[in-house]
Amino acid sequence: MKNNQIFVKLSGIGLAFFLLILLGCTKASTPAVTTEHNKHETTGDVLTLPAFKALTRNGEPLQVVATTSIIGDVVSQVGREAIELTTLMAPGEDPHSYEPGARELTAVADADVIFVNGWGLEEALVHDLAEIGSGVPIVPISARIEPLLFGANSHDHTEADHKEADQEEIAHEEAEHEHNHTGADPHVWFSVHHVKKWSENVTHVLSELDPDNAETYENNAAAYQEELTALEMYAVEQLAQIPEEKRFLVTNHDSLSYFAHEYGFELIGTVIPGASTLTEPSANDLAGLVAEMEAHHLCTIFTETTVSDTLAQTVAAELSACDHIQVIKVYTGSIGAAGSGADSYVSMFRANVDAIVAGLK
Repeated sequence: MKNNQIFVKLSGIGLAFFLLILLGCTKASTPAVTTEHNKHETTGDVLTLPAFKALTRNGEPLQVVATTSIIGDVVSQVGREAIELTTLMAPGEDPHSYEPGARELTAVADADVIFVNGWGLEEALVHDLAEIGSGVPIVPISARIEPLLFGANSHDHTEADHKEADQEEIAHEEAEHEHNHTGADPHVWFSVHHVKKWSENVTHVLSELDPDNAETYENNAAAYQEELTALEMYAVEQLAQIPEEKRFLVTNHDSLSYFAHEYGFELIGTVIPGASTLTEPSANDLAGLVAEMEAHHLCTIFTETTVSDTLAQTVAAELSACDHIQVIKVYTGSIGAAGSGADSYVSMFRANVDAIVAGLK
């Protein structure tokens, strides 16, 4: 793969793109997971792939743009040398807060196809892409995946949790909760099963646009699927070390629902009470999280590599019942930098599994 690795700054949810994607939505007849525990947790809304016509390339590779470093890595595994890939966000960039520069946006002007998450992860970014790359297909890589609703695996709070809080503040926070925890959860890459679907979607799109290289894309994807299957097995084997009574997660923001759903964890709370890292917690939010953690005897917070852990450290400092407190960073919205041991989706996921096992077993 010829990879320009042009990392561009962009972020927020564009109305134009959101409407575009919604017009492509359809209802799924069956949920992705149908166990008694979680059969009502999905939204039922599934994004579809747009239609494509083969392009005349005259021997030139497809010009492909991917938004996040995670999406870029998956696309690269399928396209390899047959495509020219531009990944907009560098490793370590937070998709929620990524902001564009005017000159940088021109990187997408000559693209043949643009891969985005599909459920507003990149926020304002996709609106800009739709304007700058006029006529360029914008592909939701998460198409054909039935998403979870925000908060699907979260612990429900009781009235007693807030009995000492001001009622007006509670009402405000509940409104904020509804605002920040509605709709489809875009963090689907925390399920390896869903990243397999990403790979299938990329293979389909690239093959439609560039049928001369369809066999190459299919062979690359088949090899990658084997890697992902091995990754699934690794995750199951390693996470089995964590006993049932310790399978509780406290995270920086609401990003690990798919992980919890896939591997049998419960999300007790988040430092940032929202779907985006841009949300600001109130003092009552933080106090409530401390109370939840103490009630469940939890002393570990999983924060993330793309944002500051200052708020998590603030919560940790209030956990008076803990003898040993851990604030552990995991990779959420981005792969790691070169040499980090997490500079691909596969190595990133393995690193996260290892960190969670170390923090909870």
